Amino acid sequence: MTQLLIGNSYSTPPVFVLHYVIGQQPDGIKVWADSWVETQMSGGQINTMPTNDNHTRNIVQDGLDNLKIQN
Repeated sequence: MTQLLIGNSYSTPPVFVLHYVIGQQPDGIKVWADSWVETQMSGGQINTMPTNDNHTRNIVQDGLDNLKIQN
């Protein structure tokens, strides 16, 4: 479905991209997450579609927040 929305028959299959930043805060660790879906067209153009609805962002951030960081 995503390929129909942002690509065409010559584009690569859609790829889910997750970008996150982990930072030390006075009260612990904070995670900021951003995600999108992208596909590359035959001429090299990259089409993207954000997937930053609050539900998806919260799931990703909760998963990253629950990782144990060892020093």
